[in-house]
Amino acid sequence: MTTNKRHILLNGYVSPENYRSRSNGRSPQVPTRDRAVHGISLLNQYSRILNHYDERPRLPPVTDEKGIYVRLISFEQCDLPIDKIDNTYFKLCSLVKSNNRETAIIYINENDRTKFTKKINDYLNPSKDGIEFPRNHLLIDSIQNIELADITSFWTDKKDLIPDDHGVEKWFELWLKGNKEDVLNIARRLCERINGRLGNTSINFFDTTVVLIRTSLSRLKVCPELISNLKEIRSARDDISVIVNSLPTEQHQWAENVAARITRNNEADVSVCILDTGVNYNNPLLSRFTNSSLAAAWDISWPLFDDYNQRPYNDHGSRQAGLCVYGDFLSVLLNDQDISIPYNIESGRILPPRATNDPNLYGAITTGTSSRLELENPNWRRVYSLAVTAEPNTLGGQPSSWSAEIDKFSFGLEDDIRRLFIISAGNSQPTNLELDYWDSVTLAEIEDPAQSWNALTVGAYTDKTTHTDREYDGWSPFAMSEDIAPSSRSSVSWGWKKHAPYKPDLVEEGGNKLLSPSRDEITNTIELSLLTTSGRATNQLFEVNSDTSAACALVSKHAAMLMAQYPEYWPETIRGLLVHTARWTSRMHERYRTERAQGTPKSAKESLLRMVGYGVPNLNRAMHSAENALTLISQSEITPFKRDGSTDPTLNEMHLFSLPWPVEALRLLPPETNVILRITLSYFIEPNPSQKGFRRQYSYQSHGLRFAVIRPNQTLENFRASINRNANNEEYNGPEGDASGWFLGPQLRVRGSLHSDAWKGSAADLTEMNTIAVYPVGGWWKYRTAQDRYINNVKYSLLVSIDVPDENIDIYSEIQNIIQIDNQIDIEY
Repeated sequence: MTTNKRHILLNGYVSPENYRSRSNGRSPQVPTRDRAVHGISLLNQYSRILNHYDERPRLPPVTDEKGIYVRLISFEQCDLPIDKIDNTYFKLCSLVKSNNRETAIIYINENDRTKFTKKINDYLNPSKDGIEFPRNHLLIDSIQNIELADITSFWTDKKDLIPDDHGVEKWFELWLKGNKEDVLNIARRLCERINGRLGNTSINFFDTTVVLIRTSLSRLKVCPELISNLKEIRSARDDISVIVNSLPTEQHQWAENVAARITRNNEADVSVCILDTGVNYNNPLLSRFTNSSLAAAWDISWPLFDDYNQRPYNDHGSRQAGLCVYGDFLSVLLNDQDISIPYNIESGRILPPRATNDPNLYGAITTGTSSRLELENPNWRRVYSLAVTAEPNTLGGQPSSWSAEIDKFSFGLEDDIRRLFIISAGNSQPTNLELDYWDSVTLAEIEDPAQSWNALTVGAYTDKTTHTDREYDGWSPFAMSEDIAPSSRSSVSWGWKKHAPYKPDLVEEGGNKLLSPSRDEITNTIELSLLTTSGRATNQLFEVNSDTSAACALVSKHAAMLMAQYPEYWPETIRGLLVHTARWTSRMHERYRTERAQGTPKSAKESLLRMVGYGVPNLNRAMHSAENALTLISQSEITPFKRDGSTDPTLNEMHLFSLPWPVEALRLLPPETNVILRITLSYFIEPNPSQKGFRRQYSYQSHGLRFAVIRPNQTLENFRASINRNANNEEYNGPEGDASGWFLGPQLRVRGSLHSDAWKGSAADLTEMNTIAVYPVGGWWKYRTAQDRYINNVKYSLLVSIDVPDENIDIYSEIQNIIQIDNQIDIEY
């Protein structure tokens, strides 16, 4: 099966129509199963597990409690009921989602083994039925299989990190339930049993302690028999301090190895323009991608970069460049694969070697330096990467001169060049270390100019928790894996958030921090940072970088890869793709459940969007479609407003998309099979930063766009009339069909100029959802008639993805065939 397919760029399939605004869920269900067949099947599976467990020889346990670990595997697109598998009788160890199924590991005490049997028997007994369903319906009907858990069942890291050779020794993270002191005692005894080596640090997260153990997977396999508090196993992250602290001769050997594997397209017309302290293009790890002709400084008296042998010295720009080229360098050094980088690096120095810029000129310096680089290579397509931020001087979330200048420059009305900016959210330093770092980030407002509407704002999360540095013996990583990084910032506390976009848009790896044993001090460390290039051309070629700066550089790299892959895509499309394919991690979903328990689903969703945006981008999914997971893209222009005679401008037109839809392929699935439809609408706005207009919802943006999708069981006539007052007919009495299934919904997905939402429902329902409307809402163009802005067209990108769980269902080819037939009909006509 070919999975790396190009996304489908649509031409046509859209019709404009005159528009007048009309403005003046269902809870997820667990499908019922055949009670007798399903219940008896699970009963037999569980009985076989107990018999097998009792018959095999067992080692005496390390912990006092004895029991059995069981793996529950859900049906496809069916969530396991957490409250039913984590209670007095069953202890939930881990819950992971893969291939549209949830897998839970639960621990059942020796004395409670019959409780699960009773759950199934009550389900099978009609006399125990509830009003509508069998007893224990939510639990039993969500489980497809029950298995005895083995050591790999506890693996919650990426599957490709499981050692191929189970006999090889390496460091593993063991996540154990219990307080630090008790867990360390158990871990020591466990190491004695399996001949392992206990690491010198541990991490404590409320009721969980993480320890490092060096051993082999084959020796770890007896852990489920020896201990009753095992929750998860993860791969310990590689130590980059070996490289950073190596001798200059060794660093040059590393560099030579990397340089020999680089392949370059010397005619590349894509660039990452790093707006920072300058990039040392003489570093041999960077010299293949940049040079003095690709560098500029705002002030011609400034050096293009700082010399290490002179002071002051700041190589932040060079560190950013290394991440923009290689990503986290460690993965590059630890393999021998060829390195293909289809873009260049440009350096725009916007920070002086001494003193600081006048804050009033930040916007001019940023865009002015960018314009100088554009003059040298006017036909290049660029990603502007900005990891320089400042504390906002106004109410959090309100536009500043800096952010508005970036919005204006991105929109490109004056020169008809639209630009993609990627900006870091700014870094914070938690001050109250007794406070959950999530709460600390809540209080740390995103910095200026990251409130820009047109830019992608990048916060930081972390997957780095491995720490073996004996200099910090007893210190623990501050943040949990897959959680927000403690240095990140959010827009939760913005005073202007009612009208402001959700920021950050995305999060990427930003490293972690170490917390002292007394919990009164934190520090950065090499191991929990990202490896990158230094600002030197000799001796120490490697350095580390972290926080939202590093995250910004990684997303800039993703964007440049997409620009090179799809030269026909607009900046709005690249921006949309990165958000469209981003997802929350399992830890972020856990945070969402916590927020929801403390408030409402709506407030919890908004809180997460303002903390981590749409999640972590998936570059592979952003670059490729597959047979069962495709993305359709339409790049269109719309005229939002019109003016008839002397009247004030009014809304002008809406676009109706009748998309090629894989109806036949979807019908091959069982009708109740859950599938996912994701829609993203991306466009740029022209800013109006005037303070006096902030009272009006749309005063900052020139215009706004929205999307709506036809509902299952809704006629086209009713759908059009539900959006467009011009489509009214005598029979219209409100929208038809089922509006449920959307995660955010039309009330939550309307902030800013980037709107994304996902619908989850049956394949049968999706067959009817092939029509999408894009329509305008107000903005300052509508009110400032003297400037004639209302006559302008605006560009937008509409991204539509369908994901079906069955890899054998080829929706991609069906849509391709429909498009080909439609094109033939057009030609014949």
